Amino acid sequence: MSLSALAIVGRHRTPFYMRDFTIDADNLSSFGIYGQGGLSEAEFFGDHFGIADDEAIEKTSSAWPCNLHHQFLLQAACNQLEEALREGRWRPNGSGADACWVGSVMTSDNYKAFAYVTTNVIYISLIEDEIASDNPQVLKSHDNDLKNLFANIHRLYTDHLLNPFASPNSKITSKRFDLGVIHLADKFNGR
Repeated sequence: MSLSALAIVGRHRTPFYMRDFTIDADNLSSFGIYGQGGLSEAEFFGDHFGIADDEAIEKTSSAWPCNLHHQFLLQAACNQLEEALREGRWRPNGSGADACWVGSVMTSDNYKAFAYVTTNVIYISLIEDEIASDNPQVLKSHDNDLKNLFANIHRLYTDHLLNPFASPNSKITSKRFDLGVIHLADKFNGR
């Protein structure tokens, strides 16, 4: 079980923060997102009709340190979360981190997406390598670890917003916030 990617998304589905935590995340630009061959996204996804604009793809890739596959999965998780909230399938219960915890919202390939909805309606979604366990105690421990991770990330986000120079409802560019999230992810991943 390891944290692969994280997104913090605003009320109107505006991404405030996105990051990839996979081993080769630091090498996305030099290694090539889709392997050593350095294939472009258009080549990888078989875009033979020129639908994907290479400039737009490069701009998106450089805007967020998160590979395109994880961005697609995060977007799908946000769609599932939004649908669950709209249909009333989730209601806050408990207090503290439990009140914000939604839990698993989507499974795809070998990833699972979990969500945490804060009181100011900011959605925080993460993708994690799928955990395959039938043991309920392991799953409960896993959920508790994720709740703590989300609560700590939310605390970092709140601290970020308390900075008088931070502009709410915009992309988070703070190095302090980014390093804090990286530290929490490394701790969660056991690095």
